[in-house]
Parts: sequence; C-alpha cells; structure tokens
Amino acid sequence: MGNLILRGCKTIAEYAFRRWMADNGFVDGYFTLEITGNEAIIRDKADNTLKLTYDSAEKSVLVEK
Repeated sequence: MGNLILRGCKTIAEYAFRRWMADNGFVDGYFTLEITGNEAIIRDKADNTLKLTYDSAEKSVLVEK
C-alpha cells in the first residue's frame, strides 16, 4: 500500500497525511485533501472538515481540536 500512497506525493507531509488517511479508513473518492505546508484539511461531501498537522520533529500526524 505504501507505494500506491507515495506516488504523486510532492512532500513528506503529503505522504504522511495520505498514509494517515489510509490507516484511518478515509477512502479517496469520498474525501478531499487540501494541503498547505504542514497543515491539511480533510473534507467530506457534506462539507464537514477535519484539520491535521504534520509534526516533522515527531514524524507524526496530529488531529487539531
């Protein structure tokens, strides 16, 4: 699965966000991912959002509250 996620990723943060989405059941086609630097927003078809941040020091994705 990692190779499929990695294709087309322009940054490590984007890879981490896409990997996090896959690991947490967010399926492409149902959600969109908008990335700005180390922050991302996952949006569903009902326009609900979830904000994520990539922590490069910890190499992890955090869900914003």
